Amino acid sequence: MRVIVRIIWLLIAVGALVGCADLRPPRVVKIGLIAPFEGPSRPYGYAILHAVKLRLQTWNADGGQPQVELVALNDDGDPELAAALAAQLALDPDVLIVLGPAQSHTARRAAPALAAEGLPVLSLAPLPETPWLWVEPLAGTTADLTATLAPWVSNATPAWELPLAGPTIWLGDPLTLAELRRTDPERVPAAGPVAAEEAAIAWAGEALAGLVWATVLPDDLPPDVAAAYEERTGVPPPPQAVLAYAATDQALRLVAQSQTRSQVLAGFGDLPRWPYHVFIHQGRLCCTQRVSTPP
Repeated sequence: MRVIVRIIWLLIAVGALVGCADLRPPRVVKIGLIAPFEGPSRPYGYAILHAVKLRLQTWNADGGQPQVELVALNDDGDPELAAALAAQLALDPDVLIVLGPAQSHTARRAAPALAAEGLPVLSLAPLPETPWLWVEPLAGTTADLTATLAPWVSNATPAWELPLAGPTIWLGDPLTLAELRRTDPERVPAAGPVAAEEAAIAWAGEALAGLVWATVLPDDLPPDVAAAYEERTGVPPPPQAVLAYAATDQALRLVAQSQTRSQVLAGFGDLPRWPYHVFIHQGRLCCTQRVSTPP
């Protein structure tokens, strides 16, 4: 009888433990984002932020597991600050992956710092060819960008800062791009995604007309994403928002399959390779015209 009683109490205790386990809240993990939320590039950063939040909101509302929070840090468009933010994100063990930085000149400086902290990174801006194991150039590399733009500007090379050695594909800050196009447009015939920044358009105006630029864009985005973004912001999604939404979708897929940063890194081999798209800038009146064949 005593044995039976003990078994009954043991079953009750196990049941209670199972019941408590069922009541525990589901695990919440975090995705980091580094982008400019103040300064001249603020509109660029917020376009990305809106896209990231839109995808996360849908994921969490649909019961995606794990539930995901966003840790968004402002880098002011400053490469040194962007690099310093790596240590801050690494301190939180729930941050499993980082998106960004959002601009090529900040990503170039921050990527090695993020890699040194063991943070898996999906870059939202073109990066130099790198040996950084933890950094995936989801927005392409400067070698890819140069090859893509070669039919339009065959003798231009990437540059992030002054002085320029020759014809340049500008990947630095937007205000310098605007000044260069106003004073010496032949020196900067091409650019990366910085050409889409409102700051560059506002400062350079018609001087941007004829600038050739390129950015990576996913070709499989759900058709309702643009409408949802416009409903949220009042404007259609610019290229950087489209890329950020797709990158967030990939980050969610990775964290859904992983418990640790190392496991996230192991999933990098299955990430898509999206194509570059080339645009001809129309200056102040109309942002860009997409082109598919060289002149």
